[in-house]
Amino acid sequence: MEALAALPARNGLRGHLRLVCSADENGRSFLREQSVAVPMHLSKPFWDHGVLVVNVINPTAGLLAGDFVEVMVSVESGAKLVLTTPSATRVHDTQLGEARVEQVFSIAADARLEVWPEILIPQGSARYHQKTRIEIEAGGELLFMEALAPGRVAFGEVFAFERLDWETDILYCGRKIARERYVITRENGSLEALQAAFPQAYQASLFLVSERISDHAPCWKLLRQLQGEHVWLGFSRLSQAGWTIKLLARDSLALRRALAAIRAALYASAGWPDSALRKL
Repeated sequence: MEALAALPARNGLRGHLRLVCSADENGRSFLREQSVAVPMHLSKPFWDHGVLVVNVINPTAGLLAGDFVEVMVSVESGAKLVLTTPSATRVHDTQLGEARVEQVFSIAADARLEVWPEILIPQGSARYHQKTRIEIEAGGELLFMEALAPGRVAFGEVFAFERLDWETDILYCGRKIARERYVITRENGSLEALQAAFPQAYQASLFLVSERISDHAPCWKLLRQLQGEHVWLGFSRLSQAGWTIKLLARDSLALRRALAAIRAALYASAGWPDSALRKL
């Protein structure tokens, strides 16, 4: 797993989440290694249908100016891990410096990782940079989702953030199969494109890597049926072993319903037993 580049010292918190998920002799997944530093924290992991579910918690108010979080997660052969969050992540006014998250995920052969966090809410004048690298061995599986709110809509704050910068690279068998980079600002016209569909557009991006799902799997028909008045959705095949799915929604309720339907359809087509995202 490639190490993250060192960053110069700055104001703000410098936290991390480092996990290694392994499988025991009975095939049950467990955290063989774990290390966290504020603003990251873990709730007690639990098993659900043979999958280890880990909720990542930010016990602070959210990400602030100068905060830097390093995430490094490795899923070893035979292990199955769901990584999620119990609540939205908020990026506050960061005029004094951007908040940054850099994350590297490594998935071995015969291992599965699902990353399904709650929505990111960038508040007024927020600046946020996220860099993700995912390395998957042959036979490894991935379901990766990230969702974005336009801001604190209930307070009338819609697309009032300063800048959002995302970078995502996915490698399968050492070959890059996806490279995504987008910057959303008030100056480059990107907000106008989002609002052309819905004035308060919510969006989500998903990547699926699995050799279990064919081009003719039932999930693709179900996804086409989600397209409608409140949701715009599209998907396409990656160069190898995977797909990307993009959607825009009119509001948070439409987004949540669409994401739940997408997750259920993908799980059914892959033959994965359904696992809860959060423990009640």
